[in-house]
Amino acid sequence: MLIAVGIHLLLLMFEVLVCDRVERGTHFWLLVFMPLFFVSPVSVAACVWGFRHDRSLELEILCSVNILQFIFIALKLDRIIHWPWLVCNFCKMQGRMLLASG
Repeated sequence: MLIAVGIHLLLLMFEVLVCDRVERGTHFWLLVFMPLFFVSPVSVAACVWGFRHDRSLELEILCSVNILQFIFIALKLDRIIHWPWLVCNFCKMQGRMLLASG
């Protein structure tokens, strides 16, 4: 329960930071995506706990799989990497394929 509350608070913080970034544009996208970077390790811990206790954890699995996509999108939006969007979204397809095969 506490892990789920923490994950939802971090997701809420991400939404607030996105709105602030869109309105003001004063800070980097990497800073905006920082709550998602913290959600991923917490989600991995929640998945391990959930699998041990036979709980269903759909949100946690998606958050833990998409960490590379979060990083690549933040770097692309800050213009640190100049890859096409297709490459940035390729990690999401790979993660879904891993989930489907498991």
